[in-house]
Amino acid sequence: MPMMASQMERSAGNYSAGPSRLPDRVRSLVAEDVLELDGSGIGCLEHSHRGKAFDRVIAQTETLARSVLNVPSDYSVLFLQGGATQQFGLIPMNFSGQTPSAQTNTGVWTTKAIRVAEQFGPINIVFDGSQSQFRTLPKPKDLQIPANASFLHTCANNTVMGTQWKELPRAPEGVPHICDMSSEIGSRVLDWDTLDMVYAGCQKNLGVAGTVLAIIKDDLLSQSNGPSPFNYQEHASAGSRLNTPPTFGIVVLRRMLEWIQEQGGVQSMARRAQQRAELLYKAIESTKGYWQAHASTECRSHMNITWHGPSPEAELEFLDRADQLGFSGLKGHRSVGGLRASVYNAADDEACTKLAELIQSSPLDSK
Repeated sequence: MPMMASQMERSAGNYSAGPSRLPDRVRSLVAEDVLELDGSGIGCLEHSHRGKAFDRVIAQTETLARSVLNVPSDYSVLFLQGGATQQFGLIPMNFSGQTPSAQTNTGVWTTKAIRVAEQFGPINIVFDGSQSQFRTLPKPKDLQIPANASFLHTCANNTVMGTQWKELPRAPEGVPHICDMSSEIGSRVLDWDTLDMVYAGCQKNLGVAGTVLAIIKDDLLSQSNGPSPFNYQEHASAGSRLNTPPTFGIVVLRRMLEWIQEQGGVQSMARRAQQRAELLYKAIESTKGYWQAHASTECRSHMNITWHGPSPEAELEFLDRADQLGFSGLKGHRSVGGLRASVYNAADDEACTKLAELIQSSPLDSK
């Protein structure tokens, strides 16, 4: 007879960029939810999305999102199908105007977003990091954002290249700032005065794939002009149930938000993320050039630590040794190669310490 999940050995060294590791507590609770949701006698995979049991899940998840993320009352919280990439089309479909949108190109995902936005209206690229292999980010004050832009689009954290805005740009008054926070949501204290819309695929910091959390200021939401069923206002008016929402993903999101709250909230997640990142960057730097971080020091990500070795062979040897230790997900993105450790909210601190030790030991063992 095969072992039950609770009996199987749990690997703490999962550094996948997404879908990513879930906390043990969340996994256990979700397993119970699959069998029976909140004492209803029916598992969460079987419940009607319009039934009373799921009414409570939706209401609880929105309340948790507002509390954990400190969402102001004049913002709507939506739970949508698909992923963040799908929003690359829905955002310009709903909010493009006669004037160009302002786009920041800081990596793979913004490049994709720009390509899609071009299909819906004029754009103005106010920063293009492709010439530097996306190793750097500009200072927000240096961005020349037109005062008549239909909206500003940014990505807070670049999972592929490992860069992160330490200070998010601020759009001119009257220009909505829309930010992809898929790899940061729930790990960073947000200044809502600078943000009109935040969206995130949940499979990195908040749960599982196929679920999008979108938080939109009501003033911007009222400007949605996309056709049904791609209109954000229609989804909000229907309570995120214009069509069948990703019910399982919302159940997991509820458990993740509860867990973040129990762990001390976003402030605690942000502090732990910084500590893990500093540990790994310090290990990389201690090798005196054998391993080299991809991103410039001033904009290194706390979520995705990316680095290269002296040769592809050295990187493969590292991956082999990591595999022997039970570490997974450390291979860099196919577009840039190298190595990458994604340390989202559920990353295991002890495993990160062991990874740092492995990084430090590699050049010593090669001599």
